[in-house]
Order: sequence, then structure tokens, then C-alpha cells
Amino acid sequence: GGIEWQHVLTQLMVTDFVQYLMHYLEHKAHPLLYKHSHKPHHRFINPRWADAFNGSAPDTILMILIPLFTSANVVHCNVWSYMAFGTIYSGYLTMIHSEYTHPWDSAFRKLGIITAGDHHVHHRCFVYNYGHIFTYWDRLFGTYRSPLKVSQFRKDI
Repeated sequence: GGIEWQHVLTQLMVTDFVQYLMHYLEHKAHPLLYKHSHKPHHRFINPRWADAFNGSAPDTILMILIPLFTSANVVHCNVWSYMAFGTIYSGYLTMIHSEYTHPWDSAFRKLGIITAGDHHVHHRCFVYNYGHIFTYWDRLFGTYRSPLKVSQFRKDI
């Protein structure tokens, strides 16, 4: 078969939810966990595209491997759907770490899809915007802040 888009969307939702939980856990569970897992990634307060996959081994396990393992075991799909998901997922992680605005950012924000500006809020403030693909989990748990309302960086990102 071909790509089953409902499976791709479900994988993105499941992965992003687990990644949100892991990200929040790394920041909030214990200072030593943060120091040894995710803090090295936060040396990038103005992240660039290549910083998306620049993390420690514990950070990679918690933020990449556990969410992907969970998604692969919750959403059973064909290889084409999984490849489409992987392509979108990895490309999107790179894009939210870019320093660029895109013409579609305002539309994405309305749809609850994270922009580079949304993720830059996290890299500047550290206590908001733990999601990586969707803003739904941040909005649900009260951790979302719009980049248009944060003064610590350029408004056009």
C-alpha cells in the first residue's frame, strides 16, 4: 500500500505527546537530570537548524528514542507511512531550530503547529513551549507562550 496519512498524523501526535512529557520531565523532575541530560542542548539560546540533533546521550534517549519507540509500538502502519512520518518528523525538528520565519508561520500557529518562533521561546525562557510539533500539549497543560508576547528575542522569528 501507499502512505496512510491518518497513521502519519497519529504517529506525529503520539510522538509529540511523549516528547512533550520527556521534555517537561527533563526540565522539572530533578536538577541533576536536567544538568546531565538536557542542559547541554540549552547552550543554544539562538538555535540554528543543526542544533536540532545536538544533545547528550541521555537527552537523545529521552527526547528521541523513547518517543519514537512508543509511537512505533502504538501506531502500527506500513513502511511507506513510517517513512513519511520519519521524514516529516526529522525535517520538522530541524525547521523549529532554524533562525528563520516562514510565510506559513501565522497559519501554522492558528492550526496549533509549532513554528521556529514558538521553539525559540523555549530556548530563551526555558519554562514554556515543551512541544516540538504541536502546541496542543503546551496549551492543554498551561505551558504555551506565543513568541509574539515574549520580549527576549526578535519578533520576526
